[in-house]
Amino acid sequence: MLLRIFLVFFLSAGSAIGQSDLELVLEGFEDEPSSSNPDESDDIDDVLAGFDLVPAEETTTDVTPETSPQRSHASGSLSQRLVYNLAHDAPPAGSVDHRGLSSLRSRLDLKFEADLGADWRAHAGGHFWIDHAFELNGRSGYPSEFLAGYEREAELGELYIKGPIAANADLTFGRQIVIWGRSDLFRVTDVLNPIDSRLPGLTDIEDTRLPVTMAEVNLYSGPWNLSLLAIPERRFNKLPVPGSDFFTAAASPPSRDAPANRFGRPEYGLALAGVFSNWDLSAYAANVFDDRPHVAVTSDGPQLRHNRIWMIGAAGNFVSGNWLLKAELAALTGLRFSNVPDTSFTRLSVLAGAEYSGLADTTMAVEAVNYHLVGFDDRLKWPPAGRRKNEPGTAFRISRRFRNDSIEVTLLALHVGLTGNSGAVHRAQLAYDWTDAVELTAGIVMYRAGEQIPFRGIGDNDRLFLSINYHF
Repeated sequence: MLLRIFLVFFLSAGSAIGQSDLELVLEGFEDEPSSSNPDESDDIDDVLAGFDLVPAEETTTDVTPETSPQRSHASGSLSQRLVYNLAHDAPPAGSVDHRGLSSLRSRLDLKFEADLGADWRAHAGGHFWIDHAFELNGRSGYPSEFLAGYEREAELGELYIKGPIAANADLTFGRQIVIWGRSDLFRVTDVLNPIDSRLPGLTDIEDTRLPVTMAEVNLYSGPWNLSLLAIPERRFNKLPVPGSDFFTAAASPPSRDAPANRFGRPEYGLALAGVFSNWDLSAYAANVFDDRPHVAVTSDGPQLRHNRIWMIGAAGNFVSGNWLLKAELAALTGLRFSNVPDTSFTRLSVLAGAEYSGLADTTMAVEAVNYHLVGFDDRLKWPPAGRRKNEPGTAFRISRRFRNDSIEVTLLALHVGLTGNSGAVHRAQLAYDWTDAVELTAGIVMYRAGEQIPFRGIGDNDRLFLSINYHF
């Protein structure tokens, strides 16, 4: 009902607020590129023209100052976010109490760009945050494993160099994010980067991808681009841990059977992309570790293990007028699940979506996906796997801008299962550009519990959130 009220107000409010210049805006479901060229600024060299007397009949000549490009550029942001839990009941004795204030996070993000010459450039980024909510709530009420993952974090982000190695080829080496596919809300062919899912639903996929060390060579010929990737760094999804209200398992997971060395036998990827008038097409192949672990029985007892899998897929876009149509399909082989750890499965995934920008200052997008497990075993229905032979999902997103684009209202509904019976997330969000450097964001996230992981048992995790972000 809340989403319907927002939607009616949302689509009718444009004329009441009134804008003098209407623009058709495509709201940016695509992720930002992993890097950008350094900004250029004028570095004015003062010129001493001399102090000789000039004859009266002569006129002076203005000297045009020379400019030189800025070789490096630093930027960043400071943010403060508050999250308040709405629907939790009093927990059983000895359990973590998540009522009320659940996050008060202060965060610093820094980025640095440098021109290395000969068309080579470097990018470095990282962040640090600390959450004050747990100190305010009394740290003794939280498990140490939970505090280790949710109270503070200092992490290196993307760190790479990029430049040409031939007339039609370039190399990017270092920690980076490479996005495959066209979907903004589901992952079908997007298998190269793990994600941070410790607080699902608060942000979109584009804000949760984690960079990994890669060597990427791109070869260009006309409209075609061939990418060859080697990924030596082993990095997996960040998952909710015991003590989190998104961790709903009956017991703590076993230890992870991961190599002590983060760098080892590389993962590999291959992508061929073509961009043409009004449409594009990409084909992918990858041999990677499954980011989602399964429980394997070993001589040392149960352990979480990441199996090596193959992915072959394709994706494309087609533009017609105000419509953007998208599609993805993929086959993943070698999947393992905790309930049947000695059997490998193949999953076929199909996605279709559309975005419409024909309404003034409004964009709408809808996506539908189905994940089909070939050779389904009924044992997979039960915890901890909790899978189904077919797992459909739908997502709808609408955004509208007001007051000369300074205000943006976004509604998101993501359902797992045909009717959301396997879980759902609904988010309503308002973002206000107070100044060019300061942005305020407020909203609500509502969860529907379902039988599908990770939605099992999270129906009372509804949250209000408020943040202020200063860019410099």
